[in-house]
Amino acid sequence: MTTRPDPFAPTLAPPPPAILIAVLLGVYLLAGLTGHAPWRGDDGRFFGPVLGMVRDGHWLVPHLAGEAFLDFGPLYYWIAAALATALGAILPLHDAARLASGLLTAIALLLTADAARRMHGERGHAPAMLLLIASLGLVVHAHETQPMLAVMLAQAITFWGMAVAMKHARKGALIAGLGVGLACLANGLNALLMTAPLLLLLPSMAARLIGLVAAVAVAGLWLLPLATTAPNMLAQWWDMSVAASVPHGKKFTDTAALFGLLGWFIWPMWPIAGWALWRERRHLGSRAWQIICTAALLALLVTSLTGALRPASFLPLLLPVALMASAGVSTLRRGAANAFDWFGGMTFAAFALLLWLAWSALAFEWPPGLGRHFAKVTPAFTLDRLLWPSLLGLALCAGWTWLVATTKRSPYRGAQNSALGMTMLWCLAVILLQPWFDYSKSHDPAVLSLREALKDQPAGCLSGLGLSPSQQVSLDYRAGIRPHAVADKTCPLLLIAGTEVRDMGEPLWRYERGGGSRKEVLSLYARGE
Repeated sequence: MTTRPDPFAPTLAPPPPAILIAVLLGVYLLAGLTGHAPWRGDDGRFFGPVLGMVRDGHWLVPHLAGEAFLDFGPLYYWIAAALATALGAILPLHDAARLASGLLTAIALLLTADAARRMHGERGHAPAMLLLIASLGLVVHAHETQPMLAVMLAQAITFWGMAVAMKHARKGALIAGLGVGLACLANGLNALLMTAPLLLLLPSMAARLIGLVAAVAVAGLWLLPLATTAPNMLAQWWDMSVAASVPHGKKFTDTAALFGLLGWFIWPMWPIAGWALWRERRHLGSRAWQIICTAALLALLVTSLTGALRPASFLPLLLPVALMASAGVSTLRRGAANAFDWFGGMTFAAFALLLWLAWSALAFEWPPGLGRHFAKVTPAFTLDRLLWPSLLGLALCAGWTWLVATTKRSPYRGAQNSALGMTMLWCLAVILLQPWFDYSKSHDPAVLSLREALKDQPAGCLSGLGLSPSQQVSLDYRAGIRPHAVADKTCPLLLIAGTEVRDMGEPLWRYERGGGSRKEVLSLYARGE
């Protein structure tokens, strides 16, 4: 499908050079991907199954701290564990594993951009890539240990296969079936609901059969061994997958929060996607638009009606919306294109200023109010290095300003400058604030302190109460400690997370760090008889 000319659109210029987009993608993905410990939340929690594969050999059934962990399929963990095994001698294990996120994001973006080219013509390729780099919802999750990125990879392969099938039905069907099978390995039924129905849009019954066979064959690479060696784990995984895919209306109890999250998460793609739909409203029956609209509708329904109201759950929305929006960038009218460019530039400049203010508050306690806030949240933190981060940050901002100022006017300028702005903003956050993020979000100081304290205690097991999954992973990774259930009273020691502790006397060891919502408290007690 080719984009129709618009008499009100700016004169079309060539899209940004491929080398510029490749360099931009590389900088965007590699900045901040390594060089820090596993952080609390998803980054630490989803490193656990990777650690279980590398250290304990749990390649068939993902495990977290010795216990089966079936929230997701094994696809992301397999790739991360393979990278950790291959690069573990060069990089720390957690950094090598986190490279999987960069790899999967890169492949997903490249395949989505090529699908846009096949569906919309050459003018669809660059906008799809640039808009995805510019999206607010992707940047953090692309740099953490995040199995939802494997779902995005499966989506991208499926979309690409559907685009290929528009000219080469059987080849495209095989690729699309591969994507559907990988979706099953990535997140079970939830991901299948977003990809498998697309096979019905293949151009012939033979192609649909090829896609179905390919999907079953790929999914069977894990399901058959699991059914043979651990059928109870397969049943448990399937029950969890079905439960996670049952529609519910809990998210709509706070409609403002849901639509607010969707509004910023898919920015800046959704206004351009809306324009593309309006402009192509008479051509939505074409095969390309049937695929795009169906994919977007499936992703919207599944992410909105299932799961928890958390940003990572909405990652599958990004790729189909990018396919939709990529058709609208080159046809934006002059005023809209200029407004998109101006708004993006001003927005990223304002956020960059906020990052500099945050750095100033940490380094010089100015502005005073922000400095007091940081002192409350991380009272013992100090920035050790000031000169080189500030010089690199200033050079980065100057380079971004020069690139934005010298970008030639074209329909692609807004998307290009937005992608440049997001890359600049992320790199600036890494340069100026990564030490603070690492201090406030890492469990390592607490775990290392506990490891030293346990050297003075008699040998024996330890039970835990209130420990988060990321804390359990950190205990396992850094100290080789796997707390037993609190009900196991044979363990002489009890480790409690949180400030509310029942009367157990004086703790053998206590660790407190941070303040406010970031406060971390761990206490070690001797259990009474």
